[in-house]
This record gives sequence, C-alpha cells and structure tokens, in this order.
Amino acid sequence: MKKLTYSLLSLLLILPAVAQEPADDIEEQEIRRYTVEIIVFKYAEDVSSGSEVFLGDKIEFDEDELEILELRPFRSVGDFKPLPDIEFVLLEEEDYQLTEALGRLQRLDAYEPIMHFGWTQATWPEEQTEPLSLYRFASPPADLHGSLTLYLSRYLHLVVDLQLDNPVASPLDYSTIQPQRGPVRYIINENRILKNGELRYYDHPKFGVLAKVTRVEEEEEEDPEESELLGYGPE
Repeated sequence: MKKLTYSLLSLLLILPAVAQEPADDIEEQEIRRYTVEIIVFKYAEDVSSGSEVFLGDKIEFDEDELEILELRPFRSVGDFKPLPDIEFVLLEEEDYQLTEALGRLQRLDAYEPIMHFGWTQATWPEEQTEPLSLYRFASPPADLHGSLTLYLSRYLHLVVDLQLDNPVASPLDYSTIQPQRGPVRYIINENRILKNGELRYYDHPKFGVLAKVTRVEEEEEEDPEESELLGYGPE
C-alpha cells in the first residue's frame, strides 16, 4: 500500500502548489466565505493491500494531524436555537479547480474516481455548524455514505466523515455455515486544519479523498501577497 500512497503523493506534488503560511490572529470575528472542492476515489481491487480485511473501525491517519472529534452535548427543545445560515451554493463545473487532478486519477489504473463536486459557504464555529450530507452535493454511489463539515474557529477545519461498504460477502464460519460478522464498512473520519488554497489528501487503504478549500475574497480586500491560516481566536 505504501507504493500507492507514494504514487498519489507524487501525483499531487506535480500539481500547482498554492498552500500558504499562517497569518496573525484576527481580533474581530467576521463571516468568511470559502469554496470547497472534493474528489472521492476508490483504489482498484487488483492493487489493494494484500488479503487483509479492514473492518469498519480501521482508520488510517497521521496522528500529528488528526484532531479527535468530541461528542456535542444533547440540546433539549427549550435550549434549541436556530443555527446560522451558511449560505450554501453548489459550484458550477466550469469553476472547478481540480479537473486536472481528476483527469490524472482517471488515467491511472490504480484509482477509480467516484464523486467530484464543489460548493461555497459561509463559515461559523463548530458548535454552530451542521454536517452536510453527501446528498446535498450529488447522488453518491450506493456504497458510499457520510458527510462533510467545514467550520472556522482559530483555524479552518474540514471534517471528512465517510463510509464505504465492501460489496464482498463476509467470511463464513464453516462449522456453522454462518457469516462471522456483518458487512464490512471502511471509514475515513478525520478532522484536519487546512490552509487557504491547499490541496489535502485523506487516506484509507481502500479509498481516499482529495480536498481543496479556497477563501472567497472581496475584490477590494486583502493584499494577494498576504498569507493566511484563518480563524477567529483561541480554540
């Protein structure tokens, strides 16, 4: 599997690099709008990593980059407050920035792209942001489920919470001729900090995600030479 990871990383390295460095903390909260573009792909079956079975709780991640999600406290009806409008708008295909990356994945036998979509939204803190189901963007394949969440605290976060069902039947216990367990589901559940314009890679031995988030700038705002790793304040 390492060869596949290196191959994809090499693919990304030859794409235009526009990631930027951190900026100073921002004193006053402001509503910021971002464009998000996503490619979801499978690894081809004939190049998967051996005969190992990755169960639903098998997650591949970089411990230095993964932030574990905390369960939000239950809110009673009396405590309920409407969440802010994120002003969700689907991206038109002519505005996609990852078309070249998609073409390269399609030309390589090791990868099978299964979804490509994008959107723009205003960002709010995590507690004021609900996950967006895949069905908000397009009709996902029957074996793909989950959601995406973009929120802004001290830094910009993209949470990828996706599950891919394994179509292969579960192994049998020949002593009882019964399945040993239910269907296998592969999971990516990662919360990562992103820089403006950076292309990020969320990985699992069976499927992966390419994500790019770009700040929607007002024409008269900020010097284009300025860098940013955006946020509101201490987390």
